[in-house]
Amino acid sequence: MAGVSAPDPVQRYLTQLRASLRTAEAGRILAEAEDHLRETVSAGLAAGLSHTEAREAAVSAFGSVRAVVRAHQTRPGRLFRGRTPRAVLGDLFLSAWKLGGAGLAAIGASGVVVALMNVTLGRPFTGQAPAGVVFSKADCAYWMAGWPGAHTCATAAMLEASSDAVILRLAAGVGGLVALGAYGVVRRVVRGPAPLLAGYFPLLAAAVFGAGALALALAQLTGFTVQAGPGVYLSGALVAAVVAVCYGVRARPALRHLVTVWARRARAR
Repeated sequence: MAGVSAPDPVQRYLTQLRASLRTAEAGRILAEAEDHLRETVSAGLAAGLSHTEAREAAVSAFGSVRAVVRAHQTRPGRLFRGRTPRAVLGDLFLSAWKLGGAGLAAIGASGVVVALMNVTLGRPFTGQAPAGVVFSKADCAYWMAGWPGAHTCATAAMLEASSDAVILRLAAGVGGLVALGAYGVVRRVVRGPAPLLAGYFPLLAAAVFGAGALALALAQLTGFTVQAGPGVYLSGALVAAVVAVCYGVRARPALRHLVTVWARRARAR
């Protein structure tokens, strides 16, 4: 239609970016994006492009709105400075909620691993108590009643332990998935997709799950509190280690940021 100018690609991009950003630094990010886009447009005009071509080229070179938003969501920020105590406490609460849900989900995953071990390696690998463990008469009576086919208390205890390691852990996993689902709803409805713990949550989770994997491995190797077969501790250590590695990969931006900050402070001394 004559007299109607085509929409400005740069302005349209900035509008979409403004609507997608959910962070306290949205104004600064938008200002930097606008400056960069305008400079790129000027460079395109100087190279002989038309106004429309220069603007479209600038937007294309800058990257999609989704990519820019994701990059800023994973960039570590300030955890305490410039934030109210209420915001910090809310962040800590949500972090504990997510970490607890992830922990329960990991326990459920270890239950699946135990079930596979029961099938492939046998129930004694996950349920057999170490030599020297003494069972009370009450416990033996309870286990023998639940496993009438078992001929000895030790066998009944092994069957009970190998089954409980699956059933109880799967129940915990279901609870973890429910907790994570509720967490996701709260994050989007109440707080929005701002980076949790200012982008340091993956680093915290990697440390927690890594420590858990190490503790389980050491407990098995030293025999500390071991009351069942090696599969019970090994399954938990394997799952915790996998989760720690996954969070560790996501924690690389936070690690790079911390290294940069520490190096800058070291040079300033």
